[in-house]
Amino acid sequence: MADGGTSDGSGPSAEEVAGSLAARRALGPDAEDAVIEAFLERTGQAIDKRVDARLQQVPPPPPLPNMPLPHTDHTPFVLAIVSLGAGIPLTGIATQFKGAGLVAVAMVWIGIAMINLIYNRYRR
Repeated sequence: MADGGTSDGSGPSAEEVAGSLAARRALGPDAEDAVIEAFLERTGQAIDKRVDARLQQVPPPPPLPNMPLPHTDHTPFVLAIVSLGAGIPLTGIATQFKGAGLVAVAMVWIGIAMINLIYNRYRR
């Protein structure tokens, strides 16, 4: 093979393996690590070439469109929190009216509800 691989491209050729084994036997155990390292380096380079060739065949993904980020409006949430914060002391004040405490409490909360409803209706 021209790229040093087998006919199916799955690994090193038989000649490469045989050559590495022959070099290992000829050089002895002292050079065994160097022979193995050289064989693995050649095998790794062959794998890198095949991966690079396959990556060249894959088209790049299309670029993502420039979409604006959605604007998050927290105003309704803030209005609800402020309404609760205002409603609690107003309820306390309304309960101080003798004879009309329940009516005053109802008027406070109906007023707060109306403010929230009107705001949310006209902000759309």
